[in-house]
Amino acid sequence: MTPARRREIWEAADIVRRGASVTTPVDVSHLVELLGGSIAVDPTLEAEAKIERLDEGFRILLNDEGGKRRQFTLAHELGHLFLHMGYLRDDRLWESSGAFVDSVYYRQGFGLQEYEANEFAAALLMPAEEFAAVAARYRNSQGFDLRAISAEFGVSTEAALTRGKWLGLFSW
Repeated sequence: MTPARRREIWEAADIVRRGASVTTPVDVSHLVELLGGSIAVDPTLEAEAKIERLDEGFRILLNDEGGKRRQFTLAHELGHLFLHMGYLRDDRLWESSGAFVDSVYYRQGFGLQEYEANEFAAALLMPAEEFAAVAARYRNSQGFDLRAISAEFGVSTEAALTRGKWLGLFSW
């Protein structure tokens, strides 16, 4: 992913945050509803989650009801919705998204679209400037208090650690 594409993705996440007037920690379930979507659980789903177009709206299916990854998983699916399906951004792409087998995106694998959806989710849940300020507040002589940082953003410690690394705040 190029730096320019990363900035585009961050901007898209920021537009969603501002447009929906969400604050940190983001209640992604509520955001899905605000955006005209729904969430359902399907324990038979082989992937962790998927998103699909339903008429003018969308539905996110999860293979279980919860866990620490739920917020990030939902935000990841919203990344596919906006970046790859064109929801509220590209009418032509949105209109065609239901016509192709690959128009349903799954949270598994390591392709470019998956990385982009992860980047969107991280930017939606943990905006760069806000993350840097929170990380600075929780820095101590041993490093960073990842539990406190992750709690502030309502994400797993793994998500907070990864975000901090990609932002250059934490070492790899």
